Amino acid sequence: MLLETIREKLPLLTAGQSKTAKFLLQNTKKAAFMTASQVGDRVGVSESTVVRLAVRLGYPGYPEMRNALQDVLMERLTTMDRLRQYGESGEAANLCLKAFNDDLQTLSQAISEVHSRDVERLSEAILAADHIYIVGHLSSRALAYFLWYYLLWFFPNTHLVDITFSNEAFVNATTRSLAIGISFPRYTRWTVEALRNAKKQGLVTAAISSDYTGPLAEWSDIVVTAPWNPLSFIDSFTAPMSLINGIILYVAQSLGEDAVHEKLEKLEKLWLENNVYAE
Repeated sequence: MLLETIREKLPLLTAGQSKTAKFLLQNTKKAAFMTASQVGDRVGVSESTVVRLAVRLGYPGYPEMRNALQDVLMERLTTMDRLRQYGESGEAANLCLKAFNDDLQTLSQAISEVHSRDVERLSEAILAADHIYIVGHLSSRALAYFLWYYLLWFFPNTHLVDITFSNEAFVNATTRSLAIGISFPRYTRWTVEALRNAKKQGLVTAAISSDYTGPLAEWSDIVVTAPWNPLSFIDSFTAPMSLINGIILYVAQSLGEDAVHEKLEKLEKLWLENNVYAE
């Protein structure tokens, strides 16, 4: 954990770095949403000193260290905490433009951090499963629904697990079934418990989450991660949604062009017959 690393390396830091590190330890909630320049101003050191501290702690730069600080907090911060911290960041007044910029940064981070082999492993597990169970709660329910909707086009035995029937969902599942849990900080207890139950029933389990050490990972055979950063009190899922798009596209490609065309032609005919789309 980042805070433990800071404590361990304190004796080895320069005076400026040590002063900055102590500020991070004592003001983690504030520091997690401050720029390197803001931290430097608050501590009384240069921005470059803050950046060098991040590198000394093993990060490519300050943004990556700040993301790690945010990860430490997000499992504990309430929506009111997030709102207050976002307002104190002192950044662009144009909130719409700021939201775009924040999401662009997260997507840039995802390009370098998402492991394609993890995506391939989950996609292959989807292709091999005779039943697919997708679990997500609260804001992550939107991601679960999106994945369920598109997988259902190609795999009729895809199920979106409902909280009301979560205990019964896996009773008749086979060992070739796959349960996918989707959750990001703050992790929902129900999603963790549902994935734990699936694992104990002998299903193959997978997690789509923010890191390899979160509560879902303990019960997952496959873990696929995407960077996640909140926008104030909002769970911003721009990068996780892009990750899920990649999973769906990989699965469709693996099915083969002819199989995909056949499915899509049937869907288009059905939509036309039922006048689904407005002309």
